[in-house]
Amino acid sequence: MNVTKSRAKNKPSGPAPGTSKPEPEFDDLENWEDSSRTLDIADLPVDVLPETDEAEKRIQPLEEAAAPEESAAEVVPLTPVNDAGDDEFSPVSREAAVPVSLRPSLKLSKVERIGLIALLALLLGGGATVFLMSLYRLPVEVVKAESKDFPIKGDYVTITSATSYWRPPIREGPDADTFRRGTELLPVLELAVSGGPAAIRILFRSEDQTVVGDGVTRMVRGTDRLKIPATAGFDDLGMHAAYRTGESKPWTVEVYEARSENSSGKDLKKLFEMNVSTDRR
Repeated sequence: MNVTKSRAKNKPSGPAPGTSKPEPEFDDLENWEDSSRTLDIADLPVDVLPETDEAEKRIQPLEEAAAPEESAAEVVPLTPVNDAGDDEFSPVSREAAVPVSLRPSLKLSKVERIGLIALLALLLGGGATVFLMSLYRLPVEVVKAESKDFPIKGDYVTITSATSYWRPPIREGPDADTFRRGTELLPVLELAVSGGPAAIRILFRSEDQTVVGDGVTRMVRGTDRLKIPATAGFDDLGMHAAYRTGESKPWTVEVYEARSENSSGKDLKKLFEMNVSTDRR
């Protein structure tokens, strides 16, 4: 009865029911943590030891690969510790270093040196000239005459004494003063003189050294006492009060001598200069 039936081909039988799938034989080798560890045949299970020479060929490359890592770790040099405390921020000390000179080195020719020396001499000479000229042009404080300086002797006259004061102008009479309209107080110079015949000229100056009024000229013949008022003065009595308290600079009077009344300015010789007193009469 089975002659006509075809026989089924034999199929490989699967695993028996209830049995687990077999694990790979080299799973333990994939989970190694130390790659540099030398593979030892004694560590392998007996059931996984290969029976051929191929196992030995596989083990030898692992040993050769681990050997360079161990030798490299031994050859790495250690950084020496610097006892002096220097680090990478410290300046590099160069051996046989030569200090740099701060003196400028000008490579000048002989002609250039001569030119510089001549220019320096010219500048120094010009500066000295300007300085001396400016020094001589500075204003010099005039020495004022005082009572102890008298008598003062000139070429033509001798001034025995000199006093000054302020007074109201004389408006009427034979001795009336010639003065500017509106003037309330006039400065007056009183002189004791001797000599002549000669002339003296008097100039009054205000606090800013401006000539006040006109110059007054008087003749001297022998011994005499002269009272010479100015032609202008204070227009307000309060101005004299400020003058007495020193709130303004003092007025001055200058005395010159000459041969005659008609002598020009170049023929006048200055005898003295003094401050006008604050006294009022």
